[in-house]
Amino acid sequence: MDPNRSRPVEDLVHWNGALSDLIRDARRGEPTSIVTFRRGHALAAAEKVTAGLASPSQLIDWAQAVHFEDYVDVEEEHQDLLTQFLVEISNPELFEPVTREVCHRWLCVLQASMASDPEAAER
Repeated sequence: MDPNRSRPVEDLVHWNGALSDLIRDARRGEPTSIVTFRRGHALAAAEKVTAGLASPSQLIDWAQAVHFEDYVDVEEEHQDLLTQFLVEISNPELFEPVTREVCHRWLCVLQASMASDPEAAER
């Protein structure tokens, strides 16, 4: 068993690299373990857009890939918040277009959630 088999999914969740490569690699093969999607992952992704390092359309593609990846599990303690983030970002036609302003709003929500949780900094 290759311990690096779950690495592509982990890289996708962390958005470590070129998005098209991450999505392609995550779809290949079967990972050996589940990767947990946490508030820090959502925060970092939204920050990429607000900092101009990624476009809103890239964030939409990333959120869709993470949301529909079978080997990604949403952090149970914050499942409602994180699921809402993924659903709203990955479905702009149902909610609102993803813009820097929308990402900034999500940053505020996620940062407030983490500020009220002293253990979040340790994760």
